[in-house]
Amino acid sequence: MKDDGMDMDKNSVGYRVKVLRENQFISQKQLAEIIHVTPSQISRLERGETTNAGTELIIAIAKHFRVSTDYLLGLTPVSTQKSYDISTLGLSEEAVRRLITGRIDADVLNRLLEHDKFPQLCALIRNYFDGTIASGVMARNELIDLVTEPLAALKSTPAANRAEVVKDLNFLRSSKMGANETDIEKIKNLFLSILRDIKKDFPNDPSGAVATAAAFQSIREALPDKPEAELTADDVSSAMAAYVDTVAPMDEESKALFQELAKRMLEQAGEEPDQ
Repeated sequence: MKDDGMDMDKNSVGYRVKVLRENQFISQKQLAEIIHVTPSQISRLERGETTNAGTELIIAIAKHFRVSTDYLLGLTPVSTQKSYDISTLGLSEEAVRRLITGRIDADVLNRLLEHDKFPQLCALIRNYFDGTIASGVMARNELIDLVTEPLAALKSTPAANRAEVVKDLNFLRSSKMGANETDIEKIKNLFLSILRDIKKDFPNDPSGAVATAAAFQSIREALPDKPEAELTADDVSSAMAAYVDTVAPMDEESKALFQELAKRMLEQAGEEPDQ
C-alpha cells in the first residue's frame, strides 16, 4: 500500500488504522469526531508522522474498531480480540461449551461463518422463526382468494369462454402456497449454495486412497514369483508382514505374530489363495 508516495510498513499503526477506517468507509474527520481527537492527529498517524502514538489514542481506536491494541501496534497479525465476554459474542454458554469440548467441528463452523452469504442465511432463518415471510405469503393467498371468487361465480354461468375461466381459476388456486413453503425453499437453496461454495475450497486429501493403493502394490510385489493359483496363505501373510514392517518396523517376534494373525484372517475369510 502506498500513502503520499511512500511505502508503508503493513505492521505499522498508521497502516492498520488506515485499513480499518477505509474498510468501514469513514473519513479521517469522522473517525476523529468519534474518538474525540483532531483530524490532524489521525492524518499524521496514518502518514507515519506520529512515531509514538499516545496510549489513550491507541485504546480509543482499538475500542472503536473492536480490535486488540496489540494488533494496532503490529505485535500480532490477528485483528480480533483474544478474550471476549460470552455476552459480547452473543453465544450461549452451551454453544461455547460445545466448541471448547470439540463437539462442534470448528473448521466447518468457521467456513460457514466466513461465507459472504451466511449473514443472509441467518436473516432468512430469523424471518422463518418470526413468521415474517409467512405473513406475506398468507396475505398473498388471501388476495388470490379475492380474485378467484368472481371467477368461481362465472364458472357456474353459461359462457363461451367458460373453459378459459376454469383454466385461469385452476392456475390461481395452484399458485397458493403453504405459510412456510417459501421460507423453507429459500433457506434450503441458499444453504446448499453455501455448502457447494465451501466444498470447492475444502481440502480434499486423497492420500488415504493413494496409500491404500500403494500398500496393495507393495504387497503384490513382495509375493513369490509364481502363478496366482499356486500362492498360499503363508505367501500372502508373509508379504503383508513385509509391507507392514516397512511402515512400522517390527522385531522378528512381532513380525511372526503379525504373519500368523494375517494367515488366520485369510483362512477364516475363506480367501486362501491356494483354494
